[in-house]
Amino acid sequence: MTHKELPLLGAIAALLRWTEELVFLLSGPGLTLAAGIAVTDLLTHGAILAGNGWMLLTWGVLTAIGCESQLVGTFDKLRQSVIHRRWWAMLGWLVLGLTLAYVTFVSVEVFAYQQSQGLNEAQALAQLGISATAWLWQRLLLSGGLVCLAGFNRFRPEVRSLQDERAELHRELELTPLRQRLTEMKAVGAVALTRTVAATAAGKAKVKHATPPRYPTGGGSPAAVPNRDGLPTSDAVPELLRLQPGTRKVPALSARERVFRLLAKNPNLSKREIARLAKVSETTASKWRTSWREEVGGDTEVVAT
Repeated sequence: MTHKELPLLGAIAALLRWTEELVFLLSGPGLTLAAGIAVTDLLTHGAILAGNGWMLLTWGVLTAIGCESQLVGTFDKLRQSVIHRRWWAMLGWLVLGLTLAYVTFVSVEVFAYQQSQGLNEAQALAQLGISATAWLWQRLLLSGGLVCLAGFNRFRPEVRSLQDERAELHRELELTPLRQRLTEMKAVGAVALTRTVAATAAGKAKVKHATPPRYPTGGGSPAAVPNRDGLPTSDAVPELLRLQPGTRKVPALSARERVFRLLAKNPNLSKREIARLAKVSETTASKWRTSWREEVGGDTEVVAT
């Protein structure tokens, strides 16, 4: 599943990321405020927290939010460092994440022992084999380190260099024509789909046939020559391509018919010319020429023999 398929999930993830960044940003000032409460109470010999339960609660909430709540955000930054191959940053976030995970685990474990066995913090730490002094040092060092880290990572508006702006402009110049082409293709596809659906719904969808080929009709082309019936053929399709499957085949002419047709057009053809044009032997040509002259009355003048 992607954020396009689940848009609400993407919005929730963006909100959580924004909240994590906000907590990470406010953790430094929160821990600083918690440290200020503790130092003030120390310098006033307990006058701040004595009889002010809400002040003690504020100190505990600020300390907890400043330390434990950064665990998820730290590992998210660790993942980003791995993706972008920033190895030194990855090492730093890994050390911080493991430290936060350890402190959070011990805190939850001590709390569980306190609630389940009715112990105080010192007794629970002793039962777990953890020195109370070492535990306090660990939390104090973690709090101080997080305050320094918050100052180091303080949010500042990004100042873009001239090279960055030039690279961004080149990127837009390359992507803008592609985006326009994609938009046009989507629009054309949507229009074609709408027309097809409308035509189908109205019962008017038609199958598109291929356009018949156009043959040349200039001088010497088959379409410009009259057919055997003396009628001009079509300008689009030659006569041979227009024959239907059921058309009768014209029988081949016999030698007699070919000779007779030639002599009807030119009675003065010689025997050799008749043989060449009718594709017969000279003997056959002479035989049918004599027969033709007898049939037509023998009065035809012969010029060449």
